[in-house]
Amino acid sequence: MAVNKLLVAFDESEGADRALAMAASLAAVNPEAHVDVVYVVPIPLLDETQMANFKDILDMMISDGEDLLAEAEQKMGEDVAARTDSLLLTGTNPATEIVKLIGQRDYDLLIVGNRGLSGLKEYMGSVSHKLLHASPIPVLIAK
Repeated sequence: MAVNKLLVAFDESEGADRALAMAASLAAVNPEAHVDVVYVVPIPLLDETQMANFKDILDMMISDGEDLLAEAEQKMGEDVAARTDSLLLTGTNPATEIVKLIGQRDYDLLIVGNRGLSGLKEYMGSVSHKLLHASPIPVLIAK
């Protein structure tokens, strides 16, 4: 199986940095590889009135996400960055939004970081754990 289309789930964690570095390494040795880096802005469930009041905060969160993705592209290295796209999504559940994205595109591999949670916290709240079980494509968890 050729691994030419990589998706990296990215946030501000050390695990995400490891996932990004792993994707950059894989893409560096494969000139055919393309990397998409995705960040999901977590939006709480709000009614219309609450959402109107939340608009300025949401705009700031989106702007922060765009900055985060720009930094991620810089970390990829010049050669790989030329073959990298940044994707900013919004949603109440990052894992769900990433699985939807996988369903819309033809990825070969999803790379995510491990936040280092253990026990019940890992089982209940880890995006990487949810992606591992929900993804229709192979998942590589960078530890």
